[in-house]
Amino acid sequence: MVQGLLMLSLAACELQTTTPTPPPATLTPSAAVSSTETEAPAAETPLPSDIPVPTPENLNSYSLPEGYNPLTGLPVEDQSLLDRRPIAVKVTLYPRSNRPQWGLGLADIVYEYYHNNDLTRFNAIFYGQNADWVGPIRSARLPDEHLMETYKSVLAFASADSRIREALYNRYPAWRLISILEGECPPNPVCRYDPEVYNHLLANTARLSDYVDATDGDNDKPNLEGMHFADQKPKTNDEVERIYTTYSYGSYNYWEYDAGERVYYRYQDAWDAVGGRERSYYLLTDRLTGNAISADNVVVLFTNHFHTVYVPANGSTPETEVVDMDFVGSGEAYAFRNGLAYELVWKREAGGMLALQFADGTPYDFKPGNTWFQVVNDSSRLDREGNSWYFTFVWRKN
Repeated sequence: MVQGLLMLSLAACELQTTTPTPPPATLTPSAAVSSTETEAPAAETPLPSDIPVPTPENLNSYSLPEGYNPLTGLPVEDQSLLDRRPIAVKVTLYPRSNRPQWGLGLADIVYEYYHNNDLTRFNAIFYGQNADWVGPIRSARLPDEHLMETYKSVLAFASADSRIREALYNRYPAWRLISILEGECPPNPVCRYDPEVYNHLLANTARLSDYVDATDGDNDKPNLEGMHFADQKPKTNDEVERIYTTYSYGSYNYWEYDAGERVYYRYQDAWDAVGGRERSYYLLTDRLTGNAISADNVVVLFTNHFHTVYVPANGSTPETEVVDMDFVGSGEAYAFRNGLAYELVWKREAGGMLALQFADGTPYDFKPGNTWFQVVNDSSRLDREGNSWYFTFVWRKN
């Protein structure tokens, strides 16, 4: 039986409190690295000729032609992939020695959010295409519960703190929560890469989907309607070249728009900005593809963050944080596409998809392609300096 081959681990996983560490020696940090120093992403694979071409008019996921991905607004090469649930994988950013990560560049949607102790983590969602390897995989957090509800996804993660694990398993069946810590690939969808050295935990998204089928999970196509897309960009007077997001002294990044490629490239923190040392960045790449990490859309969401558990630091013991956020209702949002910025409102009903709207209620049109969401607290700050916008995470600790 599958249970004999794939062991679900319910062992507790401590909340990460490790101070961020310097990047590997092979990564040379620079305060201003040009995207031209790294090979540009490979050209997209031509799509089959029998897939219809979208009309110039605006499209939303209610009206997309058959074979189009409701999370990207683009046609998919293998239309059978849209007959399953999305696969979400928790991918780490810290310690920096885990970079570059595998498979992030193949995700349709990626969320970055604060998880605890001044650090962030990714929730990468795969639907229109698979990745042979995604990782390194780390533990889940409470906001993953909301993202699973929003995108009807399966979640692959490396266990979780007992309080977080209890919340997840009380809400979702075991087949939607894939926490496999050991085994061989195949038959496992998750296994260890180079266990004698770095011991990275990686996943194959196609095998994760097969695992859901093999465990008699409900892997039918979900309703993912809600996003709007248009090749024609909405009107705005705000031109923004760089989008900075600072979560802490050790977790900071920026996206830079490349007008030639018409995408945003991701630059990541190179070291802790402490002791008078200025922030430094380098271009983030995908170890699986060798390409620079890029996004067609970047969105910053302001949501209310709060502690469900908070124990202040005591001597050499770091503070304990179990963080959650409000992901139902509405809030402030900023979207970036084609080098332009838009002030918006995000809205979401319980059980529904996230929607972006202008103040008058008109739906915002994403550029067809992938999207990265930067989630910050609703008390966070936005500063604008010329063509650069700076989002600073401000955390009200109770």
